[in-house]
Amino acid sequence: MRKLQLSRRTLLRGALGGAGIAIALPLLEAMLNDNGTALAQGQELPKRLGIFFWGNGVKLDRWNPTATGADWAFSPSLEPLGDLKPYVSVVSGMKIMTGNERGHHAGTVGILSGAPMIPQPHPNSGYVSTFSAPSIDQVAAAAIGANQRFKSLEIGISRRVVKGEGTTLMHLSHNGPDSTNPPEYDPAAVFNRVFGDGFTPPGQGPSVAEVTRGLKQSVLDAVKADITSLKGKVGASDARRLDQHLENVRLIENQLKITTPITGAMCKLPVNPGSFPDKSGQEQIEEKMTAMSSLIAMALACDLTRVFSVMFSGSVCSTVFSQVGATGGHHSLTHDEPGDQPMVQATTVYTVKQFAILLNALRAVTEGDGNVLDRCAIIASSDTADGRAHSINDYPILIAGKAGGALVHPGVHYRSNGENTSKVLLTLLRGVGMQLTDFGVKGGNVSEGCTAIEA
Repeated sequence: MRKLQLSRRTLLRGALGGAGIAIALPLLEAMLNDNGTALAQGQELPKRLGIFFWGNGVKLDRWNPTATGADWAFSPSLEPLGDLKPYVSVVSGMKIMTGNERGHHAGTVGILSGAPMIPQPHPNSGYVSTFSAPSIDQVAAAAIGANQRFKSLEIGISRRVVKGEGTTLMHLSHNGPDSTNPPEYDPAAVFNRVFGDGFTPPGQGPSVAEVTRGLKQSVLDAVKADITSLKGKVGASDARRLDQHLENVRLIENQLKITTPITGAMCKLPVNPGSFPDKSGQEQIEEKMTAMSSLIAMALACDLTRVFSVMFSGSVCSTVFSQVGATGGHHSLTHDEPGDQPMVQATTVYTVKQFAILLNALRAVTEGDGNVLDRCAIIASSDTADGRAHSINDYPILIAGKAGGALVHPGVHYRSNGENTSKVLLTLLRGVGMQLTDFGVKGGNVSEGCTAIEA
């Protein structure tokens, strides 16, 4: 019997309140070749690049694993990664080679762009700087994201960032000097942007989000007949993928519950419970990270974007990690806590836990013969090696995902002897399909990647 073949752009269609609506589908086996390794029309499954960034470094004596190679074991800082270990490589011993004119500034620009920072006049603050080159998410977005609905997605978690020292400390994603892509900190706003108006094809009527809110009905109910018809045609595996995908849509819809009726054009929506406002002055960090991770995973699964960045906490941030008992801002804590800084260490472990939440969300979404994380290349790093020392030697770097087979799996611990961190950036960009002979500017320029983490 001939295998059913579907286009990657197939939509579930229906009507709600007299309006035509459509829901994008996840990647199904019916859209793939017989081996589940490429689209049925011959195109490769998409690769994605991601960044997870936190401020103020780590405690290196509790960060670096003691063993190298494939048999590395978790250090105290990395234990929250748990069964994600096969998906993660640790790179230690590398150095930012783009200069260290100003602590956190130089490290941020160097690890995210492979280029020097640009110092700027600072009459009203201690220091001001910006990027001299695009951050790697935007380098990748120009190549693999140009044809997607969203060239890239910028996500923020902790809002307590520095706003008076230029674009370097305030934003992660840069197009170039003084040109940024500010992160969105509100999960409900991310949902509206990604799965609202832009999620319904032009000419199909009101957006999925607007119709759902306005009529207090699920879009899934509206396309029930199309779902039933499609599930009768695909195999058991695809039917399970459909169920998982549609359940994720339902969960996100539930984050946008309406508490007052909408009676007309002048009616305004209430505060969305998916926004996770501060409670008693404390940020809901883990709750927001969980919601954002789900949104990122679905955006990638629907191929709405192929590039994302998560600014978990900013450089020199004043984030208060009350979840682990901290009472003061994180940057001050890294400088003021005496001794071997147990509270700073606790915040690092908590940060790694949040990274694990993101990776687990990506791994949970089935795609082809694997999952979304299989086709991601993600770098997790910070603005310094050790926050108290403002050091840029022995830089903390985690690499996650397989990049569709371009990155080594299971992961390894590679201990460098002072190589350029730009080698890792070049490997990631090549891993998602960019044909680059070199990468970086001035001291950050390299022509070889980090071969130890390449498959």
